[in-house]
Amino acid sequence: MSRGPAAVGRLLALMICLNYGNGLYVKVYNRNGRSGLLSHPNSLFRQKREWTVPPAFIREEEDNSYKNPIARIHSDLEAAGVVVTYTISGQGVTEPPYGLFVINGRTGDLNITGRVDREKTPMLLLRGHALDKTGAKVEEPIDLPIKIVDINDNPPVFSHEVFVGSIEELSETGTIVMRINATDADEPNNLNSKIAFRIISQNPSAAFTMDKDTGVVQVAKINLDRETQSSYSLVVEAKDRGGELGGNAATCSVDIKILDVNDNLPVVESSAFEGSIEENRANVEILRIKVFDKDEKFSDNWLANFSFVSGNEGGFFRIITDNQTNEGILTVVKELDYEKMQSLNLGIVVTNKAEFHKSIKHSYKAQTIPIRINVINVREGPVFPGGTKIIEASEKLQIRQVIGQYQAYDEDTGKTAQRITYVKGRDPANWITIDSVTGEIRLAKNLDYESVHVVNGTYTITMLGVTTDFPKKTVTGTVVIQVKDENDNCPVIVNPVQTVCSDAKSVDVTADDLDGYPNSDPFSFTVIDEPEGTAKNWIIASRNGTSIQLVPPDLKLGRTEVPILVKDYQGLSCAQPQSLQLTVCNCADGVCREKITGAKSVGLGPGAVALIVLAFLLLLLLPLLLLLCPCGSGAKGFAAIPDYSEAMLRQWNSEGAAPEEKACIPNSISL
Repeated sequence: MSRGPAAVGRLLALMICLNYGNGLYVKVYNRNGRSGLLSHPNSLFRQKREWTVPPAFIREEEDNSYKNPIARIHSDLEAAGVVVTYTISGQGVTEPPYGLFVINGRTGDLNITGRVDREKTPMLLLRGHALDKTGAKVEEPIDLPIKIVDINDNPPVFSHEVFVGSIEELSETGTIVMRINATDADEPNNLNSKIAFRIISQNPSAAFTMDKDTGVVQVAKINLDRETQSSYSLVVEAKDRGGELGGNAATCSVDIKILDVNDNLPVVESSAFEGSIEENRANVEILRIKVFDKDEKFSDNWLANFSFVSGNEGGFFRIITDNQTNEGILTVVKELDYEKMQSLNLGIVVTNKAEFHKSIKHSYKAQTIPIRINVINVREGPVFPGGTKIIEASEKLQIRQVIGQYQAYDEDTGKTAQRITYVKGRDPANWITIDSVTGEIRLAKNLDYESVHVVNGTYTITMLGVTTDFPKKTVTGTVVIQVKDENDNCPVIVNPVQTVCSDAKSVDVTADDLDGYPNSDPFSFTVIDEPEGTAKNWIIASRNGTSIQLVPPDLKLGRTEVPILVKDYQGLSCAQPQSLQLTVCNCADGVCREKITGAKSVGLGPGAVALIVLAFLLLLLLPLLLLLCPCGSGAKGFAAIPDYSEAMLRQWNSEGAAPEEKACIPNSISL
């Protein structure tokens, strides 16, 4: 800053004395170490100062008042007779923690009034001010850092009260199990916060070690066996000052679970098994195979896995594991036939659901366990051989004619079943009757190949065989009748009446035959030359198996008829001649104009009007004709009723003579 000539030579250096607690005083001068004046003697300006003030040190949580003053701020303006007042600002004064420091405004002595917690405030930054009696600044403020010296007042703190970890049994030495974490609130990178870990105790044995610096827990031995010891409990200590005597310590618990591996082979309770099952039964449990395993219960290492190695090529059996009891459940899933097999020998092997551990994998040898299954014979009901009988029958067969026989047989004896009654089951067209004793199949109606009940030339029915003994048993058989088609239908034109435009180039004609091949299409079409010249005028341009295209002559408006002979593949044609009836009209956009006109207005022709007038005149003449009829005279043209007619006619309310005058209707009317 600049000064007037009267201030030249005045010493303006600011001095700070720091107490380190050992009586050492430090005096800080301006950079060049001189009196604070510029080196040039004729300069009227003071040199700018730069202060490098080392921090003051105070110990945390101690009463440092016995060291007061801990620092002193002094301005060399006092030597020039300037009255200087000293003040401070910053942490501990004008900022939290408030009231920690006070300064003697006259002497510049800095005093501390309380204790400091380094973990809350590791460094305090104060700023000293030199003011004149008016409160104006006479020197630039100077920063005074005060560092809080750490003491070991915080023990290590674990991140968990109880640490939980796990490791597979048979793990190798040095395998990392887990890491224990702890922190210390004291000054970082300081001996007070340096933590050393160690295992104080572990139960049941020294199975684990711990890295002192990292807190990593590792396996100490390779014989960890879950079946012997499934878990371990450790007590771990964390001590600061690197574990030295006098450091703060804390402890935590560590629980380590030993995880199971499949290091035990399954053991079957018996070396061989035997069971029995009745024939014709399915989805029935035969026996259970108990398996023991030392591995962890209900785990994949414990659960048994069963596989067939022989005897079940037909897929009659299934074996599954009961997850609660670890038993193999052997079940028959397909019916067995005692007449075909009286016993079966099965072979199974037992493993685990999980793969074997490497410690036993190479020593395992599959051992086949034999199982003998005895099939029990039961009295069986009758069966229809094959389940389906195929019969060929023609449409020409007569009613009540026998077309086949389907009898059930006894599976036990292999002979025709006795004490059985046959009845008809499904017969959609009701064409068949069944002989209840012999099982003969007769026609109740003529077969019809063209019926909707015949599908792809076959008609299917079912018949039942019911035993007469107790308990009754029923067997169902299927009869498929292959209906042989007869050529009993002729081909007919399916679109015999058509309307065509006068400018049409061709006319399509299609025929159909209800018979099947070879009694139906392909058809042959011939235009009949009646009247003469018709065949010449109507030319068949193209054809396929069921249709032709006729190329017409110059079509004239009105109606025309084209006789056509249609024959099926066997040459059969209808007895009645076939004809194509065409109505030719003028067209607009492919639609007959006559139809369009008719749609717009509907009227009566002259003939219809004449008929209506004639009917009206007849109604007017009828009363006149009745008046002209003679009455009261003798009856003319009526036959006399004989005297004995009263015996034939019933009289109603006849009390007197009949009226003399009666109306009559004349026999004839002359107009």
